[in-house]
Amino acid sequence: MFDIARDPSLWERVRTDEAFARHRREIKAKYDKAFQKAPRASTAWQVLDFPNVSGPDTFHQLQSCALLALIYPDNEEYYRNLVEVVWEICNEYTWAPLGHYNSYYDRTPADFDPGLIDIYGASLGFSMAEIKSLFKDRFPKLLVDRMTYEIRRHTIEPYLTRKFFWENHGNNWTAVCTGAVGGVLMYEDPEEFKRQLPRLQASMQNYLDSYDDDGMCVEGTAYWGFGFGFFAVYATLLREFSNGEYDWLANPKVKSISQFVQKMFLQPNVLALFSDVNIHEGYWVGLPHMLKNFYGDAIENLPEDQATIITYAHWAFAVRSTVYYNPDYVSKTLKNATYSAPVSNYFTKRTDNYGLAFKGGNQWESHNHQDVGSFILARNNRQIFCDFGYIGPGNWPGYQSNRRNEYFQPSSFSHNLPYFNGKGQGGPWEGKARAVYNEADGTVYMDFTHGYDVDAVHTTLIKAERTLTPTDDFIGIYDRYEFSEKPVIVERFVTTIKPIVKGNSVILDDVRFTLESEATLNIVEQPYVDQLPDENGSFNKICYLLDYTLADGVMEFKATIDFLN
Repeated sequence: MFDIARDPSLWERVRTDEAFARHRREIKAKYDKAFQKAPRASTAWQVLDFPNVSGPDTFHQLQSCALLALIYPDNEEYYRNLVEVVWEICNEYTWAPLGHYNSYYDRTPADFDPGLIDIYGASLGFSMAEIKSLFKDRFPKLLVDRMTYEIRRHTIEPYLTRKFFWENHGNNWTAVCTGAVGGVLMYEDPEEFKRQLPRLQASMQNYLDSYDDDGMCVEGTAYWGFGFGFFAVYATLLREFSNGEYDWLANPKVKSISQFVQKMFLQPNVLALFSDVNIHEGYWVGLPHMLKNFYGDAIENLPEDQATIITYAHWAFAVRSTVYYNPDYVSKTLKNATYSAPVSNYFTKRTDNYGLAFKGGNQWESHNHQDVGSFILARNNRQIFCDFGYIGPGNWPGYQSNRRNEYFQPSSFSHNLPYFNGKGQGGPWEGKARAVYNEADGTVYMDFTHGYDVDAVHTTLIKAERTLTPTDDFIGIYDRYEFSEKPVIVERFVTTIKPIVKGNSVILDDVRFTLESEATLNIVEQPYVDQLPDENGSFNKICYLLDYTLADGVMEFKATIDFLN
């Protein structure tokens, strides 16, 4: 199984072909960084005090030295370090980060339950099983036997003896844990895998059911790569394991989901990254390349500047970004295109001048922000009107609870949205804001009234509508409101570019934003926390809020965006 990775000629090509120079460079750089410290032996206090046992350093050590040991089979250093780190992983008390004990299982490490399976523990179990399969003829027998024992103890036995919440969770956890456990069983215990197949398949169907037929991932691009990535890994292994008897890739919805990332590209270096994402993150390059082998031209050739080889600290992705990589599947440009997803309520458009993404849906989608009706505008390979994704490094109490929207970045105040009487979006509603694309005139319309808590906060709000008119050369914005009592209406637009005001226009680089309604502009400097540090090592950045307060009695907001060059 996974025969493509067992071909010595493949690794010779990776070792020598200029097309793989970036792979060799990135893998070696990750290895050098990961092995600045020796493979870590767990101590009692690391287990008792440290939030993660097998943390990112361990994951990066494992995948980088395993890849280098495949690329350079005669290099003793890479092989010996691989043996060391595998042995230390076998020594770990648990393969799940201890922080997940309480967050997802209502337990503490003191409950002494090393058999909990979470997304990281499941991924690590799969990594160990696949690496064992690829290296079993090179590893000492004692190490192979130890790996077999620990994989069974941490992954197989817990799965066989209990049920887990993620089997019916319907988001990335379902796909990652199910795909990883299924992969472990295929490698380690094929007969048990056959017995567990109905249960595994039911979980994967639950994951697919969380998608609408238009294939859009409401968790965002990063979680598409993570969750659907593990789904695709499982699906390709199962297809090979069963000689094609079980083939998820033949499902039309799977094909539709496979096209998601190409619809989210706004410019070669910019993806539409809504919700809890790292805005600097792209996709792992092996996923569309692997899928293109099955779906052909339905998967577009994509730029790879935003693609990564070593990503998410998961072996499954790193090795497949190497073995499935095909330089013929890479493009330096993007096709102009318009994509409308009328069920998930996404709209994206690419022209020679810009990329635009417009998001509807609701605020109860997994990992979502208060962003119903917001949009992202990209030009010159950067965001102009922005979405910042999740908050960067730091201790953010309550971020994964109902308190998350107290922070700037997940709240509607960090998005390109209006607010009324100082109140932004939020509310326990279950409906969806529909992004309705009119192909005849090119407009996209959305009623996003219920993005706001009409009953509890905005008792006077009757209707809030937004229409975008994106042509090849400019974009029109038209918002219309109905209230039983007139509030203070402020239209907010968010940018990282220092604005230059010229009359009714604001210049952002070579983008001109022109007001066509009666309103007063106030520009506010606002700190936010990026996911990457600046040249001084600081994660604290500044953005600019363009706040347009509508004149008394004005119930419409009109503006245009055009381009100076």
